[in-house]
Amino acid sequence: MLTYIPVLASVIAVIGILAFFKRNLEKIKDNPEMIEKYQTNLFIGSAISEAIPIVLIIIGFVNMEPVRSVDELVVPFTIIVGLIVFSIIYIFLQSRIDVDENIMPVVRGFGLISASLVMAIPIISIVMLLMIVP
Repeated sequence: MLTYIPVLASVIAVIGILAFFKRNLEKIKDNPEMIEKYQTNLFIGSAISEAIPIVLIIIGFVNMEPVRSVDELVVPFTIIVGLIVFSIIYIFLQSRIDVDENIMPVVRGFGLISASLVMAIPIISIVMLLMIVP
């Protein structure tokens, strides 16, 4: 059961950050001159979205114990890697839909920042799972 704490942390963080990303990306597409404000909103939103996952990661590290078999980690690894792949695909697809050529560099930069933010907790979760391999 403890192997699913990092999975839960990753799911909460990814969904929250992607929601803030989508909302701010639509605002950037409408008004690209306000990019600084929307980036600030994204950073604040990602901090809010990562509050509970950070607590879950700490709980997971405190209660960490090796699993009996590596087979117990296959499903959590698959879910976390799937979340990473889904979030990257989602960010880059949203960054290409209905984007004017004039603001494409701004949107691309915003997407890259969002991609790095969204991968933080899942990478920590993968490291945590690797630490409990017998």
